[in-house]
Amino acid sequence: MALPAKRKPLKNVMVEDADTLDCGVCYRPLKPPVFQCAVGHAICSLCRDKMVASGRSQQCHVCRVPLIGGYQRCIDLEKVLESIRIPCANAAHGCGARTAPYDHGEHARACPHKPCYCPADACGFAGSTVALLGHLAAAHGWPCTTDTRPWVCVKVNLRDGFNAVSVHASGQQHMFLLNVARGLFGRAISVSCVHPHQTVGFEVRLKYSRNDNAHGGGVCRGHSQQSQFTVACTDLSGGLPSSDESFQFFLPKCVHPDFIRTIAATFEVLHVTISV
Repeated sequence: MALPAKRKPLKNVMVEDADTLDCGVCYRPLKPPVFQCAVGHAICSLCRDKMVASGRSQQCHVCRVPLIGGYQRCIDLEKVLESIRIPCANAAHGCGARTAPYDHGEHARACPHKPCYCPADACGFAGSTVALLGHLAAAHGWPCTTDTRPWVCVKVNLRDGFNAVSVHASGQQHMFLLNVARGLFGRAISVSCVHPHQTVGFEVRLKYSRNDNAHGGGVCRGHSQQSQFTVACTDLSGGLPSSDESFQFFLPKCVHPDFIRTIAATFEVLHVTISV
């Protein structure tokens, strides 16, 4: 008898109880090799090995049926698990990945299409850092400095509010937000890296200088300051990081008076750290 022709994939299939795809001991997604008792209760290989090592493999972990010969491989369930493909939650943002249930969580944690969020009040925009950079310039008119590289000192003209700097490093585009906030005694500049994953860290340098003719008067006739500090990544899903959690570069009024709207500074990425 000839083998039947291979059926076409079933589309729009829903698993109503996703827990049925989890191990009955650790409750993590089952991944081949999968084992079962004589009744059919499934267990992952890691939990099965632990139960064997601890001498608790004489009976099923669920129904307590004696296990003659121990847990046995469940090849049919392994085939089912390997045939299921789940679309990424970031499909709307350009991700076309369709992963097996046991790989879905790992992909979600590293998906390059995970969105970042606009920090503007009452703005619900979410997208990749490339899309977000364009949104900040087009929708909000914020100053954006693009196509910079690590270890290159770039001039930035900062205005009150948000300023974006795009840096290409390690084959990816990283966006920095420099937030200039006015206070009673001057301006504070805080720096955040907008990135979908917190596995990347940066060390940056921000520098400001002026000569005695820069502002045409005032108490301060010349000033120079620079700071080198680390910057953590955020996708801004929870809003901006607290000012207590980030370094602030402070310019007193006597150095940079309020009537001067633009802060001419330099920004440089010194070091990139990627943790796995």
